[in-house]
Amino acid sequence: MGRKSISHIRKPEILRHTYKVVEEEGFMGMTIGKIANRMGVNSGLLIHYFKSKEGLIMEMVDYLFTISMETYHAELEKYTSPKARFHGLMHILFSTSNKGPQRDAVFWSCYAMGFRNAEIRERIQDMQKKFIAFGVKEIASWEDAGLVTVQDKEKAAATILALSEGFGILRNSLQDLDSLEQIATSMRQCALNALGAETTALEDAAMTSEAEESDQQYQSKQQYNGQGHKRQQCGDHDCPGCKVCV
Repeated sequence: MGRKSISHIRKPEILRHTYKVVEEEGFMGMTIGKIANRMGVNSGLLIHYFKSKEGLIMEMVDYLFTISMETYHAELEKYTSPKARFHGLMHILFSTSNKGPQRDAVFWSCYAMGFRNAEIRERIQDMQKKFIAFGVKEIASWEDAGLVTVQDKEKAAATILALSEGFGILRNSLQDLDSLEQIATSMRQCALNALGAETTALEDAAMTSEAEESDQQYQSKQQYNGQGHKRQQCGDHDCPGCKVCV
């Protein structure tokens, strides 16, 4: 029982350090020993939890899904209505900026390994199914709010996932920002079509503007509380508005 409790505490820490090693050296350069050295622990601890490098990679796929969803939920919490959340997610998925959730080198390195390893490929497929399930849930809430009309929610969610994944690759490849903006508009429109929520170019621009405005307002609220103090920088523990005191 004690070992299980320790495992629950230690595994996320191990995976965080594994992520940093892979980010710096790739999966080919990642070893149990390097992760252990980074953590300042015996490599036997990692082997106890993951058995092998392959087992650790399997866990990394699940970890990538977890941190990705945490990022999405953190981004979406700023939108307080179904309509704002709908517009916000469309903006996030097809944003040309490097802000917000996006696939990084660790994700794509892991994805590439799936072409050579059937077990990793199966784990990645399970991760994509979870992303689709998240999309189905979002679509259902938009439909309840009268924003979209979708007969096959799973198909629509899979279509939007495919569009956003493809756009993510282009965003990391194209240097021409004007071309990327045009592609973003086209792919966002395709996503809206899949949802039965066609918009004009003017409406699409308004949607993007609304999402950006909500983001700016949220960031401002996160930085300052109602009494003008900067969050986490006030130092006054008697202040009821500071994040430190809440």
